[in-house]
Amino acid sequence: MKMNTVRRPVSSSLFRTRVILGSGLLAALLLSAGCVAPLPVTTTPAGATAIFDGKTLGPTPLQYTPEGNKPVAVEFRLDGYFPESFTFQPSPEAKGISAQLAPRTLTKSFDFTSAPDGATVAIDGKTAGTTPLTGLKVVFDRDDKTSPWKTKAVTVTKANYQSETVTLSADAAALPRVDLGLLREDRVYRLTAVNAEGAELNAEVRLDGKVVGQTPLKLPITFQRAVKTAPWPQFKVSAEIPAKYQPATATLDFARPTLAVGFKLEPVTEIVTTFTYPTLVMTPTGVTFRFQRTNAIAILNTREPAEIISDLKPVTNFGRQDVKDTASRAECINSFCVSPDGQNIIFSLTERDDQGGFYSNLSIKRADDVGGGVARLTQGPRYADTLPYIANDGSNYLVFASNRTDRTKPDIFRVNLVENRLSGGISRLTNDSRYNFGPSYGDSNRQLFYLSTEPNFPTAESQISSIRLDGSLPTQLSITALELNNVFAEKVYFVRLDEDSKKKQIYSITADGKLETALLNQEDFRTSNCFNPSVSPDGTRVLFVSDHGTDDQGRHNNDIYLVNADGTNLQRLTHNGSDDLMPAWSFSEEGVIFFLSNRGGAYNVWRLKVSGAK
Repeated sequence: MKMNTVRRPVSSSLFRTRVILGSGLLAALLLSAGCVAPLPVTTTPAGATAIFDGKTLGPTPLQYTPEGNKPVAVEFRLDGYFPESFTFQPSPEAKGISAQLAPRTLTKSFDFTSAPDGATVAIDGKTAGTTPLTGLKVVFDRDDKTSPWKTKAVTVTKANYQSETVTLSADAAALPRVDLGLLREDRVYRLTAVNAEGAELNAEVRLDGKVVGQTPLKLPITFQRAVKTAPWPQFKVSAEIPAKYQPATATLDFARPTLAVGFKLEPVTEIVTTFTYPTLVMTPTGVTFRFQRTNAIAILNTREPAEIISDLKPVTNFGRQDVKDTASRAECINSFCVSPDGQNIIFSLTERDDQGGFYSNLSIKRADDVGGGVARLTQGPRYADTLPYIANDGSNYLVFASNRTDRTKPDIFRVNLVENRLSGGISRLTNDSRYNFGPSYGDSNRQLFYLSTEPNFPTAESQISSIRLDGSLPTQLSITALELNNVFAEKVYFVRLDEDSKKKQIYSITADGKLETALLNQEDFRTSNCFNPSVSPDGTRVLFVSDHGTDDQGRHNNDIYLVNADGTNLQRLTHNGSDDLMPAWSFSEEGVIFFLSNRGGAYNVWRLKVSGAK
């Protein structure tokens, strides 16, 4: 064996001394003399480089023979382990030199799984593979041999999913499955539409109100959210064929299991229309004259079921409001009257100007030809000419209300209507500070009745007034009213609110303002609105409008009724469910009635014949 010290000859005297001395003393003497047995040098694990007093001896295990009792600086080095160093003091009791090396790293195997599979796994930012990963070796390290093992940041990512980061420690037995939260999903929905019979329809599809195509349609939808805890967005999709089939809607929800969306479309049977008309309106500072707008249901089926009604047909043909030509200025007919010969109607049409404001002019057309032409009687987008009326007395005086003299308030005007044209100039009949509205007369040789309202009085009510057709003898009665009718010259029918029910009710007075009488005595009609009275030319029967009745869905709406002037023999004429207004008798055809209705989808003048009516 190679020794670390140089052997020297042993003298005979020394040999003799060793024999004589005890074993302990002998060992001490041998140590001091450099004659010591070699010591084993080991490390756990083996293979560490041993360095004694700065001199590399080689990898462990090896043997080392101390040189006397001089302390030795010992150091062990091994890749992957922290170095160990200490001072070895040779002594007779020393059996060897050893050291336990502490590892710098720890390698463990883990299985990585995720839901869904195919996610990328990165350990401390370094890609390790995609799930599922089996037996992936993870190396832990530490700063020194007494420090704990450093943890690893494991990040799991997948496109369209929220990334998840978990901490992996060296003492973990296993890594639990990582559940990823979906953030985005692209889908394609298949949209179809059929009618009640199952026939396929090419319906217009809207996504959140925007048109995106027609059925059948493949509709791409992207569901996306910022974080997995946020709710998924919802999308509203609808299908319809405008003016023909009602819209059907569906909600595209992320949780919806199917991508096939079928719509069953119901035909359009009714629409909501708007009635736009000039009228007097009370405000906190007094009366004002302006256009009002009210909505009403229009039934597209125009028929009438009552057996007493026949020959129902339109007189005007303005198109449905929901499919109205956008280039047209026409809004709706707001009032009308029938010529004495029954051959024509004069109507007021509400229109819009270039700025969207309302105005109305008077026009005339044949009553027996719905497709016939319309002739303008008044012109221009400046005024509100409305509520025309002409009596069957041979005078040809067409009267109407208008703000053509003072834009802020209406007055009553008169013009001659000769051969369906205006003859001469337009004469202003009322000329005072009051708001004058709603003219009607039965005999031009007597007086014309109208409503007048004091300005600048918040609580003012319209009162019945009269004036001669030549503009003389203006008179105001002490009777308040909302509207009036003087077709039958002997009586004035008018409407006002019932003090108890606050419903519109119809009354009459004689032409001299006396003998006020309620038209209706039926208690259930006293609690319904009754208005638009129109007396027959002979004064025996009265048409009126009431919201007393209901349609086939139980909804109250305005219908036309007929009653004797004494309140007996009350009959409901129209049952359509639409908004029927302003009935008027024909002066020339027995039992023929004209009225304004939104049946069919727009306000037009209609005519019908009532069996047994005069």
